[in-house]
Amino acid sequence: MVFDRARLADKAYQWIKDRILARELVPGQHLSVPAIAEELDLSRSPVREAVQRLVQEGLGEERPHKGAVVARVDVLALVDLYEVRAALEGLSAQRAVHARDAMLLEDLTAIHHDHRSAAHDGRLADVIRADMLFHSRIAAAAGNAQLVRTLAPLLQRMSLAMLAGEQERTTEALSEHEAVIEAVRAGEPQRARDSMTDHLERVRARLLAKVADTEEVAR
Repeated sequence: MVFDRARLADKAYQWIKDRILARELVPGQHLSVPAIAEELDLSRSPVREAVQRLVQEGLGEERPHKGAVVARVDVLALVDLYEVRAALEGLSAQRAVHARDAMLLEDLTAIHHDHRSAAHDGRLADVIRADMLFHSRIAAAAGNAQLVRTLAPLLQRMSLAMLAGEQERTTEALSEHEAVIEAVRAGEPQRARDSMTDHLERVRARLLAKVADTEEVAR
């Protein structure tokens, strides 16, 4: 029964997340556990667990007297997040080349193919899943459990950058990922580190540009 509840919670989580990323659920909109449970024909318990997971990942937030709502994207907070990610994931990519297993390059190539296909078809939820899987796979290959634990919650917030408009720059992201893969294929740890750091710094720069554009419009 515990397994079944976890599986149902995963189902509810993915359903809600897909609708947030598709902007069918908009910032500030109430994540009503009873309404979602009825929509999915589930009990409230797994839906409640799914909503709490989204809150923990930053896609939802708790509001006094209202409960959980879809979170508003704080772009400046994302800028700070990507600065930290650039440092940690540069190290992750470098270590992954040193400690790479036989499957790493094959896995990264397959993930990259799925990412490109999802982008071509406009499947945003699959784009985000592939993006997260790419970074998670490299972190896992680094062979440092502490690094993986530190990166895990940061990677879970990647979808917020997509909601901030980063999904519109998927072509750039794919090219940047490809540079990392080529460094892994060549067995060059420093190049892999530099390529990953450059990729995340470029995302950070795009987010900063979005902040600047928003401030310019507000004037």
